[in-house]
Amino acid sequence: MKTAIIIVRHTETVGNIEQRLTGRHDYEITPRGRILIEKLTQELKNVIFQKVYSSPSKRAIKTIEPLARRNKVPIEIEEDLSEMFFGEYDGWKWEEVNRINPNIKKTQNKINEIYGIPGQETMEKVAERMYQCILKIAQDNEGKNILICSHGVAIEAFLRKITDVAFCHEREIYCQHNVAINELEYEKDKFNIVRLADIKYLGGE
Repeated sequence: MKTAIIIVRHTETVGNIEQRLTGRHDYEITPRGRILIEKLTQELKNVIFQKVYSSPSKRAIKTIEPLARRNKVPIEIEEDLSEMFFGEYDGWKWEEVNRINPNIKKTQNKINEIYGIPGQETMEKVAERMYQCILKIAQDNEGKNILICSHGVAIEAFLRKITDVAFCHEREIYCQHNVAINELEYEKDKFNIVRLADIKYLGGE
């Protein structure tokens, strides 16, 4: 029996436009972010979700609140759907990081991964906890339609783990812009991606 899973990245926040490493720090949703929530809600209005999950971050919860209300289901919070923890630099602006250690951005530009921050969570750990969390959600809700809201790095890490595509390859294809939609099917312990990082539905806003 197939289980349908839609994973979306949260909407735009002040932290995004200020180019911050918004890992476990939370920031207010922007006016554009509110518009993006409306567009996301409109896009998925005809999908009947039996289960809705989110990371603990307010930006993720608020992104899918309208869809949860429409489907009359509670939002269940999963800590393991959180964004990567960026260690000592969590919440910093990139310009601040670059003053302290410009090699972190240079490395990211080269391999599309963030390494070298004191105390940060590794990409491998993010991918594994996301995989285990979403796998359990899928196994516990066989045959249902599931909505999940998480974060850019975390979602990309999960999707690359299930497809075995390294971060340095196909950057634009996997890139998770705000309110990007990822549609998956789960059956017999396997995930199949049907729709990947889709923002075409926004219509250029």
